[in-house]
Amino acid sequence: MDNRFLSAFTEPTRVKILGRFVYPFCLKHRVRLSAIGSPLLTGEKIEPIDLLIAVQICAEEPVGKLGFVDGFRLVLLRRNELYFTRQLKRFIDYVGVKNHPKFWERKAKEGRTETGVPWELVVVANLMRAGVQEERAWEMPECQAIWLNTAILSSKGVDVQVLTTDEEEFMAENGKEKAESKGESPEAQNT
Repeated sequence: MDNRFLSAFTEPTRVKILGRFVYPFCLKHRVRLSAIGSPLLTGEKIEPIDLLIAVQICAEEPVGKLGFVDGFRLVLLRRNELYFTRQLKRFIDYVGVKNHPKFWERKAKEGRTETGVPWELVVVANLMRAGVQEERAWEMPECQAIWLNTAILSSKGVDVQVLTTDEEEFMAENGKEKAESKGESPEAQNT
């Protein structure tokens, strides 16, 4: 069984970041962070205020004027790089992208066009079509929603090829053995 699947459905989903309990990271949170252009999703440089706002969104608190405690946390994040790094790592781990299914790469099919519909909405629509209530589709942990969407597509005959953690381990070990037989380090193969 795929370890990413097992983690998606068994890891604790409610954690404390910056003194707040955050709800399981879900598609609703992703859309809200996208709406404000959060660097946590865009890949731009992340500042302490970006992390604080993301945590507020995921704790489902109003975003706005900072209170005394948030002001103190912001100063601490700005002055203590180790604290900021640890809290940022907690947030990244909390998001759980590492628990999303991985897919085998394949060439794009000719004639296939993008619809312009955001992928988050496509996942929610597929879940709803399969009988999941709208609120649950938006609020279930994102990694679970993506796994369920993958299973739904597969059950409908869509050619979905998930790369399992066992297959990844086999390929990594096989690559290491090939490199060793050629007298290379495995890391040299990846460059």
